[in-house]
Amino acid sequence: MKAIDNTDRGYSTAEICSIFSIHKSTVRRWALNGTLPPPIKIGRSTRFLKSEVDQVINQKKAERL
Repeated sequence: MKAIDNTDRGYSTAEICSIFSIHKSTVRRWALNGTLPPPIKIGRSTRFLKSEVDQVINQKKAERL
């Protein structure tokens, strides 16, 4: 398990929707099928670690070259 860096912020589902211009149901689907990393859930709050989302974006950038 990855240790969480105190400077690593978490994106909410709404922020992920805004970053990728997608609907919240697509965020859930992408998290379930592995397109996005699994979120961290604390109570009713769901967060996607910025470092993991950035890693996905960078990986997709590299794949398109």
